[in-house]
Amino acid sequence: MVLQIWAVEHDMDANKLAKKLYNTLKYNALRKQIIAEKVYNDPRSLLVDNQLMVLNDHHIYTAEPTIVNSLIDQFLPNSKFDNIINARKNVHAQLVDSKFENEVLDDGFKSPHQSITIESDGDIQIASPLIGKMENYVNVDYIDIDKDSKLKASEEYKQVIQFLTHISGGKLEQLLYMLGFIPLQNTGILAKVRRFFILLGVPGAGKTVLASLLEKIFNNTQNNTSCILTSESNINKALTDPNLIDANDTKKGQLTLWFDDFQTDSQNNAISSKAGTAINGIISGKTMSGAAKFQQYHDVKLPSLIVIATNALPQIRQVGTADRMFVFNCNAKLYDEVDIPNDDAAAWINNPTVQKVMFYLIIKYASKLVTMSKQELSVIFSQENSAQSSLSNINSSLLEFLEAQHITCPFDLIGMGTSDLFETYKNHTHMVTASYRTFKEQIKSLGLKFQRKHFNGNYYSNVIVSGNKALDNGKMKDMLTKYAVLPDKLFNYETTDDTYTLQHWHENFVIYREEQGKNKQNSKLFVPFNFND
Repeated sequence: MVLQIWAVEHDMDANKLAKKLYNTLKYNALRKQIIAEKVYNDPRSLLVDNQLMVLNDHHIYTAEPTIVNSLIDQFLPNSKFDNIINARKNVHAQLVDSKFENEVLDDGFKSPHQSITIESDGDIQIASPLIGKMENYVNVDYIDIDKDSKLKASEEYKQVIQFLTHISGGKLEQLLYMLGFIPLQNTGILAKVRRFFILLGVPGAGKTVLASLLEKIFNNTQNNTSCILTSESNINKALTDPNLIDANDTKKGQLTLWFDDFQTDSQNNAISSKAGTAINGIISGKTMSGAAKFQQYHDVKLPSLIVIATNALPQIRQVGTADRMFVFNCNAKLYDEVDIPNDDAAAWINNPTVQKVMFYLIIKYASKLVTMSKQELSVIFSQENSAQSSLSNINSSLLEFLEAQHITCPFDLIGMGTSDLFETYKNHTHMVTASYRTFKEQIKSLGLKFQRKHFNGNYYSNVIVSGNKALDNGKMKDMLTKYAVLPDKLFNYETTDDTYTLQHWHENFVIYREEQGKNKQNSKLFVPFNFND
């Protein structure tokens, strides 16, 4: 009977299993096996991407070290602790051998009473919790609220919708689709979107409440670790340190890379270039290199959903990373906009009905996502729907400088020499330690470029340009003719008129906007900065 149940669950022939068991007993094969073989052949173990995974009490497979080592230790002879450590390392090393076959886990979740999967056509399948080989657990069962009128009309349903509308800054649909990525970690769908998410909000907006509610739904109650929040709140460390990368492995049940108490190791709250490169790779589905006890360096699959909850936008060193940022912005406090009973968020997230409603919405929107094309996804998460502005990646001192100099849009910067503009910025802000490289990256984030230009008989390096030759050369010629200024001479003190200032580079704005504004790419150069964002 045991063999028949096992055979059905793993799509195998029960008779072949019986013969294999008979031969194993007859020839005493088990005694001849090395420890790695015994671990591999144990019904509780599975090898996935050369990594050992073991069934836990929730009947899901995990690479959690305590669970894995507990199984390995059952096959080890009584030894000293040092010998046990070496034996564990040997088992992991031996399992990399090609004779051990890797298996593939099923996508989905197991709850106390269900096995929940989403088919490629968006159909939500509910089965016995004994069905399927999965790595993720959920503490609540799935209920189709569209078919449950009582739950659909409940106060909890209204409160959840109200809360998500609030925390998303009115972008409810986008937030629901973002949460829908949680069950789809192994589908590669985020590689189509290529977005990571900023949950921006004033202190007390409820950012931590959202993360805590997700933890109540998805966290393994037997562990002290979170499958939602990262093990390290410093993003620059979490995405570059091999041991921290391994700690957030999806095979250990991690569902998201959620930085609730966002931190960096930089004074200006900057995400480093190295961390930015990691973000680009993770959201594209690339594996990272991780390290852990008893294991050599190995490939690690991190969750592709990255969420940064913060009170202030981080500075991003890489323009390519900044372009992939999608921002939700909540400007109000939680209890000012959401009717949470008794203003008690802790009690609210512990409400089972609230948890069921949230899980239903996540699965519902995940089922919609799997059927969407790349074009449909790009519309949902377009920059037009993001709260990110053209100035989102500019630090406060540079913003103050641009506003004080009456630089009103990217067009105004075209034709200026970067080094001269940088020196002017330093003198204005008295920031003698300002970084020229960071300054350039921030100017570049406005959609501008740098080029070596031959103009008026001389060569000028790092001139700020749009990339449109007619526009760049025309504007530089206008400025030379009217104000006798050049890229390396932004101020002309020889004129008898008032002192020349940077605001004069706005010259002929209307003319160029009429000529070049019809081009979609060029039109962005003429959009005024909103310094109140």
